[in-house]
Amino acid sequence: MIKERFARAGLTALVFALLGGPALAENPVAGVVIDVKGKPEVSRKGSDKWERLKLNRYVYEEDTIRTEKGERVAIAFIGGAEVRVNESSEFVVNSGGGNKRTSIYSKVGQAWTRMLHGRAGLDVRSPAGVAAVRGTEADVDIHERMTVKVYEGHVNVNNQYGSQALTAGMMTNVTAGGAPAAPRSMSPGDYTSWQTSLQPKNIENRLKKLHEKAGQKRDIKLKFKTKDGKSKELNIKLEKKQ
Repeated sequence: MIKERFARAGLTALVFALLGGPALAENPVAGVVIDVKGKPEVSRKGSDKWERLKLNRYVYEEDTIRTEKGERVAIAFIGGAEVRVNESSEFVVNSGGGNKRTSIYSKVGQAWTRMLHGRAGLDVRSPAGVAAVRGTEADVDIHERMTVKVYEGHVNVNNQYGSQALTAGMMTNVTAGGAPAAPRSMSPGDYTSWQTSLQPKNIENRLKKLHEKAGQKRDIKLKFKTKDGKSKELNIKLEKKQ
C-alpha cells in the first residue's frame, strides 16, 4: 500500500511538472461565441493565461472575458440569453443558465442583453447591485456606478438598500452603498448603438451545437428580427446524445 501511494504521488508530480502546474478541471459549458470584433480574450479560473475568444468557441462557467478598445464579443448562453460585451470590459461568467438563471459579474464593463426565448432570464451583477433581466432588451453599464437602461420588456434593479422596477424606455443609476435611484424616462441621447456593430448569424445552429456539447435536452423558441425589421420565430428541439 505504501509503495502504491508513493507511486501515485510520483505520477501526480510528473503530470504537474509536465503541465507546468495543476490540471484545470473543465467547468460546465455555459455559452458559445456567436460574433466577435477585434481580439477579445478569455481566461479559465485558476489560470494566468489568456486566449483569443474566437467565433464558435465555447465559454465555460467561471471564465473571465475581457475586451480592449475597439473589441466586442457576442455570446449565446445555454439558458437562452444573448449578451453582447462592449469594448474595455471584463466579465466573469457565473452561470450559463439551464437549471439556474444565467448570471455574469463585472466591476468594469458594459453589456447589452436580449432574451432568445420567453423563459430566459439573466442577472448582471456588480459591486453596486444586480440587474435582473427578464424577457427583454437592456443595456447595463458598470463603471463608477451601475447604469441600467431598458429598451424592451422590464428589468428589476436591486441591492441590500432597495429595488426599482423598470419598464421599456426607463433607466436608473445605482452606486455602491446606496439604493437604486427612482427610474426616469430615457431621452434620445440615452439610447446606445454600439451593440449594432455585432450582427450574429446562424444563432439557432450554434445553440443546437452548444446544447449537444452540454448534453442537455431542451425545446427552445427563438425570436429574431430580420434585416427588414420583421419578427421571426424558430422552434428548436434539442435531444441529449446517447
